[in-house]
Amino acid sequence: MALVTVIVPVLNEEKYLRDTLKSVKAQTFKDYELIVVDNGSTDNSPQIAREYADLVVFESKRGSIAAMHRGIVEASGKYYVTCDADTIYPPDWLDRMVRNLRRRKNVVAAYGPMAFREDGKFRRFLIASLYVVGDRLSLLTGIRLSGGANLGVLREAYFKAGGYSVNSNIASQDFLLTKRLRRFGRVVFDPRMVIYTSNRRYARAGSVKGAFEAFRLWLDVALRRYKITYDSYYSEDYYRDREKKGE
Repeated sequence: MALVTVIVPVLNEEKYLRDTLKSVKAQTFKDYELIVVDNGSTDNSPQIAREYADLVVFESKRGSIAAMHRGIVEASGKYYVTCDADTIYPPDWLDRMVRNLRRRKNVVAAYGPMAFREDGKFRRFLIASLYVVGDRLSLLTGIRLSGGANLGVLREAYFKAGGYSVNSNIASQDFLLTKRLRRFGRVVFDPRMVIYTSNRRYARAGSVKGAFEAFRLWLDVALRRYKITYDSYYSEDYYRDREKKGE
């Protein structure tokens, strides 16, 4: 049985998935299993997943939250780590994640910053730095700036905290999950644990807008408004385009 389960939800990501899974398989930390949860792909994502994953499962309920929850249920590791299917993970990323989860006292969850894979070095540094600043500010509200693309959790604590609300349409469930997890231990942020996700949702407006949209989502929770839903944050056009183009 592996110590860690890495979970990758996927919906029509054949353009990005292979690079994502290659980066996961290239991790210096090796005591993990890799589960890919297919969320109804109509492209070659399931076939690509089978080339790399230890287990590929299907989740019929649409949405990354339902897919991630299914992966957590299937996981055998003491810890689980969630990834995005369009994201590149540096080789030492999982090692840093496990160090935070295992070697720091009373830790139930760990997360790190994100930057955009399409950007150059300077813009990556800028976005990651803005993320770090935003996370420090988030401490004032108690709502941590955590994201499912870069989140590790003690699996036992996940279920104690009630897990993801798979029947909810709120788009900010990673923030709400880490808030609940704090009842059972520490949630820590590692600014060195940077990952590089796709900026495709903001391709026209640029990566700065991408960072702003993430902040707006966090602010919705910090102010206890809960008005941003998956239907508004990820529009039907967004899903329709992914189904047509495999993006």
